[in-house]
Amino acid sequence: MYRNKNKSIINLYREQLAIIVTLFTLLIIAFFSLLILNIYRSHQGTILTNSLANQSTLTQVLAKDANRIFEIDSVLKVYNGNGESKNTLQNKMNSTLKELQQSRDAYQKQYNSIKHGYITYNNKKVSFKGISNDELNKIFQQHDKIWSQYNYNINIILTNKNTLTDLLKSTRYINENNQTLLNQNDKITSIIQIYNSNQTQVYVNILTGIGILILILLGIFMINTYINLFLPMNQFYRGMTQIGINDISTATPKFKGEELKPIFYEVQTVFNKLKSLINIIEDLSKNVPFRNILDRIFNSFLEYVPYTYIGVALIEDDGEIIKASYVSAAKEHKDLAKRMLGLKAEISSTSLGDVLKSKKARLINDLDEYVKGKKMREYNKILLEEGIKSSITFPLINNDKPIGIIFFSSSKKNVYKKEHVEFLKIVANSIMLSLEEDIFIEDMVISSTLALAVLTEERDPETGEHLNRMKIYSRMLAEYLSKENKYKDVIDMTYINAIERFSPLHDIGKVAIRDDILLKPGKLTKEEFEIMKTHTTYGGKVLRMADENLKKRGRSIFAMGIEIAEGHHEWWNGTGYPYGKQGEEIPLSARIVAVADVLDALTSKRPYKRAFSFQESLDIIIEDSGKHFDPYIINVLLKNIVKFKERYRRFNRNQQ
Repeated sequence: MYRNKNKSIINLYREQLAIIVTLFTLLIIAFFSLLILNIYRSHQGTILTNSLANQSTLTQVLAKDANRIFEIDSVLKVYNGNGESKNTLQNKMNSTLKELQQSRDAYQKQYNSIKHGYITYNNKKVSFKGISNDELNKIFQQHDKIWSQYNYNINIILTNKNTLTDLLKSTRYINENNQTLLNQNDKITSIIQIYNSNQTQVYVNILTGIGILILILLGIFMINTYINLFLPMNQFYRGMTQIGINDISTATPKFKGEELKPIFYEVQTVFNKLKSLINIIEDLSKNVPFRNILDRIFNSFLEYVPYTYIGVALIEDDGEIIKASYVSAAKEHKDLAKRMLGLKAEISSTSLGDVLKSKKARLINDLDEYVKGKKMREYNKILLEEGIKSSITFPLINNDKPIGIIFFSSSKKNVYKKEHVEFLKIVANSIMLSLEEDIFIEDMVISSTLALAVLTEERDPETGEHLNRMKIYSRMLAEYLSKENKYKDVIDMTYINAIERFSPLHDIGKVAIRDDILLKPGKLTKEEFEIMKTHTTYGGKVLRMADENLKKRGRSIFAMGIEIAEGHHEWWNGTGYPYGKQGEEIPLSARIVAVADVLDALTSKRPYKRAFSFQESLDIIIEDSGKHFDPYIINVLLKNIVKFKERYRRFNRNQQ
């Protein structure tokens, strides 16, 4: 018990405290090392994912450009003066040839880098030279064999001096081997990502092991402190009592009594917070959608920080607009998420602009008092009506570039303190990293797919802004339906945003339809119409393949897009295509888009018809209610027809 007889209590206290402080410092260093390592490795993994995914995208671009060149060349060689001018076609040919060459060169350059064990992305180099894999080398050999012939056929196309037969052979080879090239790239990507993930796990295990060792040492020295300090002090008080100087009832520390409970719980809380933060860091290193991470964060710190609502607003339109994009709320705010999601405001008209400029947290402990005497903004009105009384606002900044705002709010007043701000600041920074990666990945995938849809529309110059108009009509219909009792629990802001995002992909399958059918000014023959109908299943197939690849990485994005692509030509009475579904067998999203698509198609000029007036178009749609269209949706359309007519007029004004 008395191993340090020659040392005073104060010296023992200083020594033990110094050791404990040192161990705590080492523990914090290990924790932040783990944090920095995960952020760094996550960033490295993102670069690898983006670069390797770009290889697959480039193979698709190569095949698309080859097909496009063959189509244009076919038209030029039999040009009869109809349709687009010869100069216009030649310009399209030159532009596509240039794009094909650039894509081929970019693919070759990146592939050479991958073979040498590194990739370069935005002037950043990521190495994986430590990888040793016979399977990878075998894939390289198979890839080189196919790529040699693939590249040879691209060169044939690039010469632009071939007969249609030669061009057809080269284009056919590229189309037939494109999927093989994609599969090989996917295998290369999978092997490299597994290697990168394993390397990350090794480093994490090492740092975790160091942290555990430090915790064990800390426990040992805590016991040592108890033996060298608390027991001698207890003995001291007992000795004082024996000679009548002190009363044992007041002098003896109650190690198991009430006095030490606050200290025990405070220490326990610190370690629980530390564990929660480590769990968040682990989530950040996984490819998990941000909405899932936000829910995990919401449930992780309720015991330590008083909040009942977390909201994330993202900056849009080149920094002009801020939009409520993600929400996680307690049950007491049952309508808060639905009312807030999708709400937009001009940053310059709100105090959030000052938060972003200052890059500092803002604490409001009485929201009622804060808004008193100020112009009531829509979002503040909703927050107050839903019971929010106080909040902490953090700007989300990455490399001096603001990407949004995060709010931690409570249903009680005067609950936030300085320590809450400091603790949540760490959480906010972690959220920012995960959020930026999630947005980047989803936007990259969807933007690439939408670009293909836009390219399909541009093959027909008469369609103009069709995608944008029908997208707006689709969103309006979804918004009005969400206010009806039948769909108020089905259509929320997430659904509305999704239908706006994916409705332009409804005709993406038309990329597979030949120009002579797609652009035919007259009525299609029975055989031609059967070919045209395949654009629905082809569109679903394209989006389903994209979604399956994403599922391998823990994501699924295109579920609604698949519903829309396959179902927007199904009829309510079961006479539509491709599957002959009827009634509510047809997905709701497809039924909404069907109405929006036809409304714009009827009011727009096409090669085979004039543009009908709004009333003429409406009469046609009403006549087809219960046959072509869901009658409930048509009733909602008619109920809000003034708004749709106003939007139609705005479209016409913009075109003039």
